[in-house]
Amino acid sequence: MPKLADERGRQPVIFIDAYMDRYVLPIASDVDRFFDTLSHFVDMLVVDQGYLFDGMPGIHFPDSVPELIARDRRLVEMIATGRFDFIMNLGDEFQDWLARVKSARG
Repeated sequence: MPKLADERGRQPVIFIDAYMDRYVLPIASDVDRFFDTLSHFVDMLVVDQGYLFDGMPGIHFPDSVPELIARDRRLVEMIATGRFDFIMNLGDEFQDWLARVKSARG
């Protein structure tokens, strides 16, 4: 998202689900934070009982892990100040997700 680049040229990472729900979620303030968050998700996934049993995970990225996303304080601040409002078209099912991410700002 070049439009959202900071003064150092770092761009936030967004998740786009264009299949059925068609939603956009900001998931990291930059690529380094994205890989950090993703590595924590993989740590969770490898102990997920559903995934271990039949390969079907009980958790999904990013919608099942707002607490991991919220660890990126810079991203939380960007969300709270409305930097992503022009691209987010979230239905009711993601309002709780967004509230849980923003509540980390504390």
